[in-house]
Amino acid sequence: MIMDKISAGEEVGGAGGAYSYNALKRLDQIWSSICEARADSKVPEVVTRVERLLADSDLGSGSEIFDVIVCGGTLGIFVATALSSKGLRVGIIERNIIKGREQEWNISRKELMEIVEIGILSQADLEQIISSDFNPNRCGFEDKGEIWVENILNLGISPAKLVEIMKERFVSSGGAIFEGKSLSSIYVYDDRAVLKLNDGDSLSCRLVVDAMGNFSPIVRQIRSGRKPDGMCLVVGACAHGFEKNTTSDIIFSSSSVKRAGNSGVQLFWEAFPAGSGPNDRTTYMFTYVDPKFGGPKLEELLEVFWDLMPAYQDVVLENLDIRRVIFGIFPTYRDSPLPAAFDRILQVGDASGIQSPVSFGGFGSLTRHLGRLSNGICEAVAGDFLDAHSLQLLNPYMPNLSASWLFQRAMSVRPHVNVSPTFINELLFANFQSMQKLGDSVLQPFLQDVIQFGPLVKTLGLVMLTRPQILPSIFKQVGLGVILDWSGHFMMLGYYTFLSTFIDPVLRSWVESLSPRDKYQWKRYLEAWRYGAGLDYRQGE
Repeated sequence: MIMDKISAGEEVGGAGGAYSYNALKRLDQIWSSICEARADSKVPEVVTRVERLLADSDLGSGSEIFDVIVCGGTLGIFVATALSSKGLRVGIIERNIIKGREQEWNISRKELMEIVEIGILSQADLEQIISSDFNPNRCGFEDKGEIWVENILNLGISPAKLVEIMKERFVSSGGAIFEGKSLSSIYVYDDRAVLKLNDGDSLSCRLVVDAMGNFSPIVRQIRSGRKPDGMCLVVGACAHGFEKNTTSDIIFSSSSVKRAGNSGVQLFWEAFPAGSGPNDRTTYMFTYVDPKFGGPKLEELLEVFWDLMPAYQDVVLENLDIRRVIFGIFPTYRDSPLPAAFDRILQVGDASGIQSPVSFGGFGSLTRHLGRLSNGICEAVAGDFLDAHSLQLLNPYMPNLSASWLFQRAMSVRPHVNVSPTFINELLFANFQSMQKLGDSVLQPFLQDVIQFGPLVKTLGLVMLTRPQILPSIFKQVGLGVILDWSGHFMMLGYYTFLSTFIDPVLRSWVESLSPRDKYQWKRYLEAWRYGAGLDYRQGE
């Protein structure tokens, strides 16, 4: 009934870009198909490798050869603009119109400054796109206590304005945009890739960048349609009528395990002031589930959202003017980031699995890696290091990302596991309380999805000393196999920290003296150590 009263408006690409009830039903169908998927399901082949050079006659005379073609424009526009600003000839394919959604993105100023440092966004642009600025920010778990922090996800920025700025900058730097066109297939030859579009057109390039998100058809082919290891389900709304609207919630749990549909779920909240008005607020409710056991439909979660949100936000639902309804599904895989599987094709953003398993991915995770990726892609194109092995170095194994997958498992309700319904909240509060005691150098990186070896060791040590009674429940909740797997990533996190701290400074001058291909490879190794250990995070910014 609520969604019927809302004008859906123009839907755009990317998570959260669709608002209509029909879009909700479509996404629920996708979610159901993921839960029901079988390993032997036939997956359409989008990419075909052709073991020969591409003759010019195959494309026709006068066909332009791009350096890079980016598939997926909503977030791909940032990668494309960064590459175009470095002098590459770049094109973007987008099945819709390249346009940011109306719903704000929440981010910290530190993360925005990473785009400014790359040179595709100016300080003056920041003032245009920032629509709200608020502090402090709360973390809380079922009346066990609250932790307040500053400058975490405390800015609301307008995706519509930001994407429009990027779009203008991309075109002015010589980029080409192909809107209203979707990818049909890719033929990878020895010397270039040819993209066939749904309208029969073809485009040729040296490198394809797949920025089509979690449900990229190329990723589906690479993973052979394999079911995700975990899933984050999100619903929410932006509404007018909140009187208490000066702070935000980063993560808040108001209850222990509840029923949604036929499933038990641990529900978490996020809430942020919206820039559209002083009494406007965006509220998200999310949960982590294991697709192996299924989970509630998004529509069922929304019903729970409407029931619980008034008490959580201390408002009367009938007094709110609902502006938009939000929903999304975010799959995660334990073997992420996704290595390049084909010559001349590279996944970036959510398609690559570079996002933290406990965050929603999207814009925030892209900003952290944009500088590293744009520099690496330019070097790969310049040196013609476009074979699958060379491209795999741009999406390397990162132990801090693999180690954080355990946290999603610990926050998921698993059937037939004999733990207290309050256990997840108890575990989270114990961890957050320990991080708060250890200070901002431990808490701040974690809240921005950066896992580091030293802070993790300190936190785990303090939790075991102060709350040893929860250790048996941890083993029951996540399983011995997952803990053993995590232990390997934990040791590699320490190893990468050692390599980046002590070996990197010794090798840097030697790396500069190498041949172009060896130099490219070793620079990627140094980056993998640094980012895989979370040492790219700079404290105090």
